Amino acid sequence: MSDTARTPAASETSLRILALVAYGLFVLAFSNGFSAIVGVVIAYLKRDESRGTPYESHFANMIRVFWTAVALTVLFIAAAGFGAVSLFSNSDPHLTPSLVMLGAGIWLGVVVFVVFYLYRIIKGFVRALDGKAYR
Repeated sequence: MSDTARTPAASETSLRILALVAYGLFVLAFSNGFSAIVGVVIAYLKRDESRGTPYESHFANMIRVFWTAVALTVLFIAAAGFGAVSLFSNSDPHLTPSLVMLGAGIWLGVVVFVVFYLYRIIKGFVRALDGKAYR
């Protein structure tokens, strides 16, 4: 069957499968750190094709989660780097409690981010399995 003769149901089925694969890649990113890049590329490539289908919101969700993850990762690394430089370049004993608080804040931020990430990805995966829009 050519692409021009593809039925809407077949198109939605392929979008559903691609959305599920992309969500799986986002989950896999916890073990390798890079598969989410492939997942977001799929989301960008299929975003236009999915307009008007339930999967449009899934691809938008994946793109939003990916860029949120990138921004927060940069922020957490910068904060951790600042703390490490401050710790090793300054012997002021009054600075240590501030660095402990910075470390606790980073840890709390990472936990909140992981909950956000898993919630958005698992919710999207389940709703895509049911053939429903993300929202």
